[in-house]
Order: sequence, then structure tokens, then C-alpha cells
Amino acid sequence: MGIIGKGAGPPENWTLPPNVTSFPEYDATVVGIEFFFVPVFALFGIPGNAFSCATFSTKPLNKYSSSFLLTVKNLSDIGLLATLFLIWASSVFDLDFSQIFPVCQVFIFLSYVFGCLSAWLISLVALETYVRLSKPLCVKIICRRRKAKCITAFMTVVIVCGYSFPFWTGGPDCLPNDSFREFISIMVYVDSALTMFAPCAIVMMTCVAVFMAYIQSYQRHRKLSSFSSESYGRVKQATIMHFVVTVTFILLNLPLHVSRICLMDLHAIDTVNISRTESAFQTISLLLYYFSLAMNFVIYYAFGSRFRASFNEHIKRKERQNIQAIRINRKPSIPPLIVRRKFCTFASGNGNNFNKTYFPGMRQANDV
Repeated sequence: MGIIGKGAGPPENWTLPPNVTSFPEYDATVVGIEFFFVPVFALFGIPGNAFSCATFSTKPLNKYSSSFLLTVKNLSDIGLLATLFLIWASSVFDLDFSQIFPVCQVFIFLSYVFGCLSAWLISLVALETYVRLSKPLCVKIICRRRKAKCITAFMTVVIVCGYSFPFWTGGPDCLPNDSFREFISIMVYVDSALTMFAPCAIVMMTCVAVFMAYIQSYQRHRKLSSFSSESYGRVKQATIMHFVVTVTFILLNLPLHVSRICLMDLHAIDTVNISRTESAFQTISLLLYYFSLAMNFVIYYAFGSRFRASFNEHIKRKERQNIQAIRINRKPSIPPLIVRRKFCTFASGNGNNFNKTYFPGMRQANDV
């Protein structure tokens, strides 16, 4: 199924029913597009998500629970892009990860875990945006970083345990054992429900609620003082960025899950010939999904004014530190002062026996 599927088999390899009798060869154009864009998305998205994590960890963004949720999502996307890049490298350089039993299953496991975790983190961000707009008095109680950390930790444990099935259902060549094919088919539907349909339902309902709350908040804003007006402006800017993040998630992830469900529906047909259009649609849906993982930083920077200000300030601070370090290194070295020590002699003793004592910093009597 494309150059990725030939190398190590992402979860999409586990969605093909056994009655698929033929799969069309990819056009050279489709193969070239996939060959080019997969490493581009990985090499662009991994640093971009890393920059986003660093920016969200700086003041004043690090005091918000939504910043923590987006930081974890960026880390999850980094893990998924790194997994994708390794699968691509396996296909291009003939590393044959699909022949290594634990490595293949780890790739499939990580693909499921990172995808599901990112989807639910987006849902939590959407819910927090609604709370900030509709229940401003409850923000300090509900939207706290400690609660976000506890929810994220619990959710991660549940997802990791729930998606551990590739380790005990996998077979050779990154395909499930025949005895577990029905179970894998059910898990694909479950994964689509948990990763796409349930989060999308929550996000879409929340977006409608956010829009209504935004209108009510705007009406209240017209009667507020200038101080409250500034507070409203900050909430508005954060709302816009979170809204764009959630809408982008829905638009770029929905085609992939539609493609997976369509493949699973092939179980109802005795003999299946997948058309060139269907295979091309699956490739395009995969690339859109990978694109959504790589463009997080662009969305934050374009639509988040506070994120943009924090990132620019961080860059300027680094530039000032580098300039200062260069100036320090370029300062001419001052030669050490050469101090000539002079001594003063004092005589002591009785008769003809004298002892001379020398004290630094004083002139000797003979020098006068």
C-alpha cells in the first residue's frame, strides 16, 4: 500500500480484509508524491513541534492548562512523525523493519497510541476554550495545570493499555494472524470511533457552544471597563487560535478515517478489486493526516498573538545572548601589570651583629 506500507506497515496495513484479491499498482506520480512529502512533513514537523513545546513552556504561556495540553499534543505528534520517518526510511533504504517482529509491532502500537492521544487532547482544548468563554468565574477552579496533568496521565495509561493488542495479535510481515482478523476488524472500528468520531462529535458540539458563548461574551464586553476589555481581548485571541486548531484537526483527519472505514466495508464483498481511485484517495488521506501533524507551529504562529509574541521574544533574547557572547570573546586581552617590588631594610641587634629585615612595597634607605 504505497512505499510506506511496503516497508514496515502502519495501522492501515491491518485494515485490509483477506478477500482483497487485487490492489492496483501506484502511478509513478502518486509514488513520487508520497516519496517526497513524507520526509518533508517529518523533517519540518518535528522541529516545528519542538519549537512549539519550547514556546509553550515560557512565561506567560506556561501558566495555562491549555498550553500544557498543546505541549503534550506536540510531543505526541513528534513521536508519530518520528515513527513515520523510520517507516519511510525502512521502505526507501530496504531496512526491512517488517521482518523484525518486535520493531514492526512497536511501530503499529505507537501509531495507534499517538493518534488517539492527539485526538483527545484536541477535545480537551476545545472544552477548555468553552469554559473560558461561558464560565469565566470557574476558570481558576476547572482550568488548572494540575488537573490537566492528572487527566492527561490517566488518559495516556488507558490508551496505552487499550492499544497493546498488536503485540499479541501480530504475525509475520506486519500483518495480523488469521485467528485474530475478526478481532482486528473490530478494533479498527473501535479505533475510528475513539480517534475520530467521538472526538469530532465533542469538538463540533463544543465549537457551536463556543460560537454562541463568544457572541454572548461580545455583548457583555461592550458594557465592560477598559481593564475588562483587555482581558476580553486576550480571551478572544486564545479562542481564535484554539478554534482554528480544532477545525483543522477535523478537516485533515476525517478523510483518513473515511478511507479506513471504506476498506473495512470490503468485508461484505466476496471478491474485491480495489480501483486506482480508491488507492489514490487512501494515499491522499494519509498525506493530509501527516500534514496536520506537521503544521501545528504554523497555526500557532499565524493565529496565536501571544504565542507569536513569546516566540519572537525568545528568539530576540537568544540573539542578544549570542551577540553579547561574541563581544566578550572579541575583547582584547589586557596584559598583566608588572610590579617591581622594592624592599626597605631595617637593622636590629646589639653591637656589631645586625639582622636585616625586608618589607615589600617600601623603598630602601640606600635608594634615597
